[in-house]
Amino acid sequence: MSDSAGRRVISLDGEWRYRKDPERSGERERLYDPSTSRDSWGTMAIPANWYKTEVGDYHGVIWFAREFELPEEMKGREHLLRFKAVDYIAEVWLNGAYLGRHEGFFAPFEFRVTKHIREGRNIVIVKVDSPRDETEYRLAPEQPGFERPLSGAYKSRKPVALTTIKGSCIDFWHRPGWETQFGQDGNTGGIWQGVELIATGRLTIENVKIYPKLVEREGAPDGTALVSVEVDIHNSSGETVRADIGLEAWGKNFESSEEIKKSKEFVLTPGASRVKLVHTVERPALWWCWDHGTPNLYQMRITATMGEVQDERVETFGIRELKLDEEGRWHLNGRRVFARGMRYHSSIWLGDGNARMFREDLGKMRELNINAIRIGSHLEKPEFYRLCDEMGFLVWQVFPLHWGNYADTDELIERAAPMMREMVSLLYNHASIVMWSVFKEPNVYQFEPRPNLYGRLCEIMYESARTVDPIRWVHKGDYGEGAQNVMTGVWGEKYTDFRIEPDANPQKVEFGTASLAPLETARQILKPEEQWPPDWDRWYYLNFDPNWLTLQGIDVESKSGLAELIEEVQSWSARQIKESVEYIRQRKYRPNASMFLYFWSDPWPCLGGSGLLDHYRRKYKSYDIFGMVYSPVLVSIEWVKEKHLVGFEKVYAPGDKLVAKVWVTNDLHREFAGASLRWRIEGPGGKTLEEANQELAVAEDSSEVAGSVEWGIPEGGEEGSYRMEAELKDNRGEVLSTNYFEFRVAGARESGGMK
Repeated sequence: MSDSAGRRVISLDGEWRYRKDPERSGERERLYDPSTSRDSWGTMAIPANWYKTEVGDYHGVIWFAREFELPEEMKGREHLLRFKAVDYIAEVWLNGAYLGRHEGFFAPFEFRVTKHIREGRNIVIVKVDSPRDETEYRLAPEQPGFERPLSGAYKSRKPVALTTIKGSCIDFWHRPGWETQFGQDGNTGGIWQGVELIATGRLTIENVKIYPKLVEREGAPDGTALVSVEVDIHNSSGETVRADIGLEAWGKNFESSEEIKKSKEFVLTPGASRVKLVHTVERPALWWCWDHGTPNLYQMRITATMGEVQDERVETFGIRELKLDEEGRWHLNGRRVFARGMRYHSSIWLGDGNARMFREDLGKMRELNINAIRIGSHLEKPEFYRLCDEMGFLVWQVFPLHWGNYADTDELIERAAPMMREMVSLLYNHASIVMWSVFKEPNVYQFEPRPNLYGRLCEIMYESARTVDPIRWVHKGDYGEGAQNVMTGVWGEKYTDFRIEPDANPQKVEFGTASLAPLETARQILKPEEQWPPDWDRWYYLNFDPNWLTLQGIDVESKSGLAELIEEVQSWSARQIKESVEYIRQRKYRPNASMFLYFWSDPWPCLGGSGLLDHYRRKYKSYDIFGMVYSPVLVSIEWVKEKHLVGFEKVYAPGDKLVAKVWVTNDLHREFAGASLRWRIEGPGGKTLEEANQELAVAEDSSEVAGSVEWGIPEGGEEGSYRMEAELKDNRGEVLSTNYFEFRVAGARESGGMK
């Protein structure tokens, strides 16, 4: 039990009784009735995604029951029954009284239960419905020349008109059975976050929104901040009352010398009221992302008092402001910042996530120099956002709608818009949240007629977000409004020209490619007979598309087995990710303002991964180079060709000329005068063939060409592996960045300088 002035909370987590109801007959059988026998029901530890229990992969209804005693100190007070998240539709009874219904998988909801609760034994019954969406799965057209070797049941299929609003938790690239008729396998239903009973006095603080705003005078910050606090209060007394609403704030992770304290009397009528308090902070300690400063956080206690404290809430917030300029560049607290980002999805079974997992993942992200995270089409647990606040990550949150395979109906819009308001309200006070998106890829749809989701649903979702958050930037949906996907090796043509023009979209919301799982993982999730030769039906179900091998120039027939294939695919992917990062960062602000790798880790035990770690947090080959190319100060080598290719091995013939540019990118607001740059080319055996040194001044927050290289490969040059290395040091001799560019010299040109 947690204890604070005016508020008592007991957790109802733990062992619940449950019964499956595949026939949906529970109401007829009066399973909500307290007198109904539950001796034959099973037991389940709540919270849980039921997929991770003995229930397994089940779509439909399960009834849950929990008995509890009302503690002595909670008697005679106002009571609320709160569910932190239920997937997907919940209907709730207390002691036989129907409380209500909630739809959606991520948002907390609560009921006022004072008139239904008893001093002795109480029983809460929850009917949870996580249905299979009944949309049609239609055969998707194949790209000419890329027909997949799949049997009829496993050929690529896409949903036509989903009506269940679960984003990546229902039909998604990284789910069991992706892009097949089995795309809803691995269902995520259940009471997957906690349940609690809350007791307050006659006044209940239902919601608190804290609006921090940096104050400007004559177009420039004047050094102060306004903290506006909006408090929703419920008066259960049945009378109009006078009450003091007070706030007090202090530094949560720093010592604050400035008193932030205020109290004001308000007249509250019975039922719901909203009041506002505003306080000027003369010397605000600003919240920064970790690589630009300290993520200073405040805590605020809000109290509702009538003679004595009736209720109290404690909220954490940060004083910061992020704006996008006309070119889409990010400005945090007036300082331009470049977002070196990552897409993140802890697990498709979101209940797997916990503070330990999040802390380990975020700690590794900081080690790899990641400062921004994009949460696409799902929500993580509250602990994740709390740690992002504390550890200083910029978070771009996307609403749980993924791909354009949703029904274009008024009814869907009516259901989705309230969920949008729930999401923004839930996460509003987090300092790390800097922008919203209302939809993940609404224009990705392969059939005709195409739904007008961007023109209809996205508009209403945008307006719904704005009613809750008038400050942060709201993005209507990929890939409009400056957002762009630049992944290669997963669709399109084989030799994609990875060229970003200065007038291109500045937000690279996805880059990277696809890979094959580490060997240990592949052997863990594939049966021996599925491993080699590849059982393409099974591989496709496990998220590996055989067309990726064609796009990456890899001939599976020439491989001796699974281990050799994994080695080549992972090597290709590591090169693609490294070279994509370098090329995007070289063009920082021309036009690139942000970049987000797709993905940090695989959200389920799949065979086709696309990030740095698999579901078990085993490394892909790209992991060990990622921190190098995401370094805030980066030296990089651009391979100069008419067509810029990423991922493919660079091959030259004797007598060819290597042409390259050496770039220096600095994301810090600190210049490095008197820096030194050294590069050298070494041939087979490590022999130095060419080298140069130069001194230069590295400007703050910049990306510039520091030098050009033209090196003629000798006509009689030795065949084999070559490497160009670069090293940047500051004026004290400290290494700021090292990098390399690898190529091969062969007897004849291969595929125009690529493999």
